[in-house]
Amino acid sequence: MSQIVDYKLADVGEGIAEAEVIEWLVAVGDLVKEDQPVIVVETDKSQIEIPAPVAGKVIELCVVAGEVLAVGASLMKIEASGEVSNDISAHALPATPVPSSVTTNDKSDLPSIPAPRAANVRPLASPSTRRLAASLGVALENVLGSGPNGQITAEDIQASSATAATTSTPKVTPTVSEPGVTVIPLRGLRRQIAASMSQALTIPHILEFKEIDATALLALRSDLTKDFQAQGQKLSVTPFLMRACVLALAKHTTFNARFDSEAAEIAQFENVNLGFATATDDGLIVPVIQNAQNLSVKELAQETDNLAALAKSRKASLEQLSGGTFTLTNFGSFGTWLGTPIIHAPEVAIAGFGRITEKVLAVDGIPTVRMVLPIVVAADHRVNDGAHLGAFVSEIADLLLHPLSLLENK
Repeated sequence: MSQIVDYKLADVGEGIAEAEVIEWLVAVGDLVKEDQPVIVVETDKSQIEIPAPVAGKVIELCVVAGEVLAVGASLMKIEASGEVSNDISAHALPATPVPSSVTTNDKSDLPSIPAPRAANVRPLASPSTRRLAASLGVALENVLGSGPNGQITAEDIQASSATAATTSTPKVTPTVSEPGVTVIPLRGLRRQIAASMSQALTIPHILEFKEIDATALLALRSDLTKDFQAQGQKLSVTPFLMRACVLALAKHTTFNARFDSEAAEIAQFENVNLGFATATDDGLIVPVIQNAQNLSVKELAQETDNLAALAKSRKASLEQLSGGTFTLTNFGSFGTWLGTPIIHAPEVAIAGFGRITEKVLAVDGIPTVRMVLPIVVAADHRVNDGAHLGAFVSEIADLLLHPLSLLENK
């Protein structure tokens, strides 16, 4: 007698209620080892490889790539090859005898039967297969795939077309988009960004803008650049901007907070977990520097480089993408003068910095060309008012006008 483990999606991270299936790493009939990665899912935080809970044979994949499932939904069924531990046995189905004709080492003994596709799930097929289906007038929704994870193959399309030709059933005309129109379903990170932005736009934003003379800031960065280069490290303006925000948050703690609208509660934090917006090929990701108040400008630069590299390769862990209390975005790094940042819910504020450019300023009453840094902070009006926001932005600006203060009191 053997046990069939019905492996379900667990809570894979902070507040995660659902995940999207990105890729299966195994197929029906495969033998897996305990803790072997079997599936890649995407949450609103990151892509995660989920391991097998037991060693055994894969007998069913319950979901397909592109499907979004809730925590607690079935991922797969595994025929355990050994004893099932107590914490896993809760997921085990009643003991099932293994037919004597089936061995755990021979996949060919199991018949390959296409599993029915779940409702409202986009059929799994390659672009070439989709083009073939369109040319033959075959609707993918009416085809059961015989490939891995129910993927529709070219042979499936040809067989379906041949069957339709020999019956009196009228051929189904596929839905074709208008000429010149490309329809792109929301998938993966882009779907998560869409959900996050929809949530963020329920926040009543207020904004404060300011421009400062960045001459002293750029001079300090120039002075420190040689030391950084000697250690093989680049030095941008961003770590200085981060340090200014961290020091300002120490005096204006209402901005280092999270808002729970359901509980009508504001949680303020002593530690600053500083998120910073990072552009990747898949979309915008926000890594988080934990306890940023304890880091110097140099340490912030190092941590930023490390986390940005992990985010761009989609290898950042949940911990490295979670728990933020305040976020910073540097529009200048994209060559943009300035933008209006959107608060990263459930946080209550975000600081944005634009591209440093030459402008004419009055210096001692004389028009002078100086390098100017634009600043904008967006805040949740349910938590902070305009007077609070103005004071907070002024604090950031004053720190950047006197950048040596950023190097003091690590």
